[in-house]
Amino acid sequence: MKEGQLKSSNRSGCLMYLALIYAFPMLAALAVLPLGVVYLCFRAGEIGNGLFVLAVEAGAVYLFIKYKRKGKKEEAPKNPNTAILRTEAGGVQLGNPFRGVFVLGAAGSGKSESIAVPLLSEFVRMGFAGVVYDFKFPTLAKDVQSFVNAKGSVLRHFYLDFNNPAASYRVNPLNPRYLPNTSYAREYAQAIISNLMKESIKKPDFWTRSATDLLTACIWYLKEERPDICDLPHVLAMITSNDTALLKTLQKNVQTAQMTVSIYNAMERGADSQVSGVIGTLQGAIAQINTPELMFLFSGDDFSLDVNDPQNPIILTVGSYPTLTQTFAPLCSLVITVATKLMNQPDKHPSFVLLDEAPTVFIPNIEVLPNTGRSNKIATVIMCQDIAQLEDGYGREKADVLFASCNSHFYGR
Repeated sequence: MKEGQLKSSNRSGCLMYLALIYAFPMLAALAVLPLGVVYLCFRAGEIGNGLFVLAVEAGAVYLFIKYKRKGKKEEAPKNPNTAILRTEAGGVQLGNPFRGVFVLGAAGSGKSESIAVPLLSEFVRMGFAGVVYDFKFPTLAKDVQSFVNAKGSVLRHFYLDFNNPAASYRVNPLNPRYLPNTSYAREYAQAIISNLMKESIKKPDFWTRSATDLLTACIWYLKEERPDICDLPHVLAMITSNDTALLKTLQKNVQTAQMTVSIYNAMERGADSQVSGVIGTLQGAIAQINTPELMFLFSGDDFSLDVNDPQNPIILTVGSYPTLTQTFAPLCSLVITVATKLMNQPDKHPSFVLLDEAPTVFIPNIEVLPNTGRSNKIATVIMCQDIAQLEDGYGREKADVLFASCNSHFYGR
């Protein structure tokens, strides 16, 4: 601070101090005088005049308090996309939810009730489309539906219930319209393999890479040669067919032949053990999801996974179940991966992705969504119990990136 500014500051401080000394007796007199008048009125028997003065003073106090409270009233958010979390001390404003939200809290700390549910309410109020991963389905699904109903939202709510497929909507995440090129097919295959073989997340080996290549080839073959039956049940049916017949079929398409060239050459050389090892690894892994009940859920297409389509925005809840997390994780991951790939594009409807207990499902490249989705108006909400759990599910590097990518952090105990 410059010398002139310092002298001016000292002068102002002294003047305020002197004014306070002289004003205090006057303010005290103004506060006490009406009470004295009331006392004298009552003592003189003029009760009516005393009550009148008392009422005037009470009214003045009321107006003063009301004025002060009005001054402390919350400022209206300037950004129309601001999410407000109500608390006893006032509202907590998230001025830009598209910068990512990270919620860390142990079991029972109230992550869902304190953060997830209020955020969902705000997202529905603002008309955001989105995807919700509901680890304890239908806990969050019920909240979403109640918010949609209560707020008269134009959004439609769809849900996938893997624990009760007969009561669920159906969807086809491998619909040809979601497969513009082979890179999409590979990422969808990786979503399945990574959750079936957790060890491949941190240390992919020859077997898991070859299994991913084979699964990618089967998806792309149906997309190119048989788009009418390009869905997960038929992909798994191909994989569980005869080894030799499967590889020869894949050679009929140039791109799928290139994807499986190493496996096919091994078969031609008579290295049956190597071929059997790759195909057997994949067949054994998909056995846990290749059931009639689960495949029924993927046998139809009741809604589009383009959830933030400006012409038809929806909210999708993908439901899991705590005791069957490992079984449902590959399927949940596939659906969420397809949805987020379609969401993270320019000129789409504002949207959100909320993952409750995020480490229980591996989503390929989710760590870059808070950064890349920001410009596309996607609010990413990651919820977990502790950092160690996130590192176990995604690996240290991905966990660090995900943690740092989210701008707003909430912590619970």
